[in-house]
Amino acid sequence: MFQAITYLLLKWESVLAVITEDSIQKTGKSPVSKKKKSSWITSLRFRWFSQISFFIITIYIGWSFYLFVRYCESGGVTAFVARPPGIEAFLPIGAFMGLKYFLGTGAVDPLHPAGFIIFASILVTSFLFQRGFCSWICPVGTMSEWAWRFGDWIKSKFNSRVSYWLEKFPVKLTCGLSMITTPIVALMLLNMITFASFKSPGMKYIFPFMIAAIVIPFVLPRKIWPARVEDAIARAWKYTLLAFFTVNIVIKMSAAQIGMIFERAPYMKVADIKMMHFFLNLSLLAIIILFLLFFFSIFNKNYWCRYFCPYGALIGILGWASATRIVRNKKTCIDCSKCTIACPVYIEVEKKNIVYDVECLGCYDCVDSCPVNGALDMKVLWFGKKVHYAVYAGLVVGLFVVFMNTARFTGYWYNNVSVQEYTELVRDLDNPRFKHQQGKFEIEE
Repeated sequence: MFQAITYLLLKWESVLAVITEDSIQKTGKSPVSKKKKSSWITSLRFRWFSQISFFIITIYIGWSFYLFVRYCESGGVTAFVARPPGIEAFLPIGAFMGLKYFLGTGAVDPLHPAGFIIFASILVTSFLFQRGFCSWICPVGTMSEWAWRFGDWIKSKFNSRVSYWLEKFPVKLTCGLSMITTPIVALMLLNMITFASFKSPGMKYIFPFMIAAIVIPFVLPRKIWPARVEDAIARAWKYTLLAFFTVNIVIKMSAAQIGMIFERAPYMKVADIKMMHFFLNLSLLAIIILFLLFFFSIFNKNYWCRYFCPYGALIGILGWASATRIVRNKKTCIDCSKCTIACPVYIEVEKKNIVYDVECLGCYDCVDSCPVNGALDMKVLWFGKKVHYAVYAGLVVGLFVVFMNTARFTGYWYNNVSVQEYTELVRDLDNPRFKHQQGKFEIEE
C-alpha cells in the first residue's frame, strides 16, 4: 500500500514538472523556486504582534490619563496616577502647531512636548520607511485592519452582488460628499467664503447641486464613471483636510503667534482633558458619525485611513521620498495576481516593477502572499538589498522608540504644568476661558 502511494506521488510530481516546464517555454520566463515555509512566523503574524503591543500600550496610556484626571477632579482624594505624556499623541492639531513653532523658533512646545516629538518621529519614520507607522504602530490603523478582516469574513457569506454593494457603498457616498466639501474648503482657503457664509439665504440655491453630487456616483455607469475616478475623488477628502490645517496653521499662523497661544491661552493647558471629556460625553451626532466610520470600515478596507486621515495623507507624501520600496522581479514573476489580491490598499502590484504609491503601507502582505522566491521583495533602492520584514519592523519601531527615549532623557517629554495647577484648572473647566470657537482662543493678559 505504501509503495503504491509513493509511486502515485512520484508520478504526480513528474506531471507537475512537465506542466511547469511547458508553461515556462510558452511564457519565456526562467524557472522559479517556490518559497519554503520553514516557520509558522510570517510577516503578518509578526506585524500583528507589533500592532497588539502598541494597542495595549495605547489603552494603558488612555486609562492612566483617565485616572490622573479623576485624581485632579477629586482634589486628590483618589489614588494618584501620573499623567502619561503619550496622551498628547491624540492632539493632532496641537502637533501641527508645535511643528510650526519648532520650525520658526527652534524650540519645543512647552505644553505638549511629547505630542510634537511623536509627530516629528512619525514624519521622519515615514520619510525613511514610507507609511510603516500606519501598518506597524498606529492603533487606529490596527482597529481599521481588524475591522476589514472581519468584514471580509462577513462578505464571504453573501453573493457577489451584495458583497459588491457592501464594499462600494461607502466609497460612493464618500465620493459624493467629497465633491461637496472639497470645493467649499478650497473657497475657504482662498478667503472667498467663511463659516458665516453658510448662514446666508443664498445657500438654499446650492442644495440641489449638493444632492446631485451625492447621487452621481450611484447612477452613472462605469464606462463614464470608472471606479478609479470615484476612489480618487473620495480620497481627495483627506488631502483637503491636510490642506486646511496646513494653510491655517503652518502658513497663516506665525511662530510668535503660536508661542503666545501656548503661553497665554488657558485652553491649551487643558486641551487633552477637554478631548477626553469629548469622547466620554459624545453628542448624538458624534455617536452617529463614529458609528458610520466604524461600520464602513468593516466593509471597505482601511476606510478611515484611506479617505479621511490627514496624517495618512501627509506621511504618504513624505513617504514618496523613501528608498525602501516593494520591487517586483519580472523574470521570476508568474503573474498569479496574488500580490494584488493581498494588497489592503488596492495597489495593482503585479503591474508594477517598483511600487511608487502614496497609499503603500509597507505591510508586507503582498510579499508574504507571493509564492515565488525572489519575485517580490522589499528592497533598498540603488543598493538592491532585500529588507526582511523583521529588519523593516525593527527599523520602523526602533526609530520611533529612539525618538521617545531621547526626548525623555533630554527633558523634552514632560510638560511644564504641575499636578497642583492641573487640579486647579480642572475645577474651573466649565469656565468660558477654556473654550475655543473655530480655532480662536481666549488670551489672558
